[in-house]
Amino acid sequence: MALDWNNVKQLNPPIQTTGEDVILSGHGALVGGGATVVPAGVEFWVLAPPGASIADETGQALENTLKLTQLGIKNPHSEILVNNTPNFYKTGAEVPDYTLYPPRGIVIDPNGPHVIGVEKETLLSELWERVQPFIKPGKTIRVYWAACTAMAGAKNPVVIGR
Repeated sequence: MALDWNNVKQLNPPIQTTGEDVILSGHGALVGGGATVVPAGVEFWVLAPPGASIADETGQALENTLKLTQLGIKNPHSEILVNNTPNFYKTGAEVPDYTLYPPRGIVIDPNGPHVIGVEKETLLSELWERVQPFIKPGKTIRVYWAACTAMAGAKNPVVIGR
């Protein structure tokens, strides 16, 4: 059965990464209740709301600079998608201290924007140091969380983009 996109609005503007963007890619989760602050010169984008998974193809679209015009959430046992709006945080905003895990079982394309992966469980607050070299004075870069924000025990609906 095909996915039903009727309830999913067009993103305005669409999301499309560029060579200036940084993508934090792998498996992800929201493990604790901690928070971190978005550093100066950074806009932080999270496509999945807390407790959701992200389809591999959606993360790969970010890595491959493909345009995303819609984001929908698919709940288990349903082909009907509901609208999803990405979370966007400006410099100085407090965000959940997500955890990034190694990308075992998923393909990461290193040929697109600056892709940062990990080899061990790493908190977002620790990843800001690896983002720092891409920040340019007087300019704001976009950093995307191309990973799940899953929570243990949750049903973890899936964010799908097209």
